[in-house]
Amino acid sequence: MKRERIALVVSAIFLACLVSFLPVKALEINKEELLKQLTASDISIPFPDDFTRWPEPIITNYSGTNTASTANATGHMIDGVKVIYYKTMVWGSVAANFADFKAKVAETLNDSRGWVRAGLKFVEVSSGQDVNVILSDPANLGATPGCGADLSCTTWANQVIINDVRWREGTEASRAGEMSTRDYQHMVVNHEMGHWLGHYAHIEGCTEENGFIGGPAPIMLQQSTGLRGCSSFNAWPLDSELWTLR
Repeated sequence: MKRERIALVVSAIFLACLVSFLPVKALEINKEELLKQLTASDISIPFPDDFTRWPEPIITNYSGTNTASTANATGHMIDGVKVIYYKTMVWGSVAANFADFKAKVAETLNDSRGWVRAGLKFVEVSSGQDVNVILSDPANLGATPGCGADLSCTTWANQVIINDVRWREGTEASRAGEMSTRDYQHMVVNHEMGHWLGHYAHIEGCTEENGFIGGPAPIMLQQSTGLRGCSSFNAWPLDSELWTLR
């Protein structure tokens, strides 16, 4: 019996070490592949064979509306353009006008300053979508694993979730920096969609180490909470951010 207990303990320790090792390996791959600096004039989109996706928690409390596939989306090539199909949804009690939200999301996603510069086109559909873009009650965001009630969030179950209050009001930091509500809306949609496109980690600031010395904030900086050494708020992806794993 004592030997059996020892064997069980050893097995448990081995499994714990194995589980803790996997995320580290994934992070090493991410750091190598995701921090590539690219330019708008010569965009290459990395699709590393050994890329390991982070876990994708599946939201289950959408009352039957969570229909997006959790499979890795690769886009749909049409006339040389990669088309991303998205569905716009509302979750819970929101104050923003949903029709206005839908129109502004479409405008942002296909703006010539945005992710379309990476060779993408976004098409809204009622079914068969690659990703859901959701206007959400902050309380629902607060109950979503990995998210919080104060900000917007992207889950790895193909859910780009925009906080209703932030959509209407911005944040204290954006208002203090005189970022208009419309620019904040552009920024939050581009930022959260950037996560879904493969920019999993936040850029931590405008530093020499990060390659953004004192310039405009990268779209993948969490501008909702401040500029962290960047010179100004910015609603659009920088040239060096124009890549996607989708």
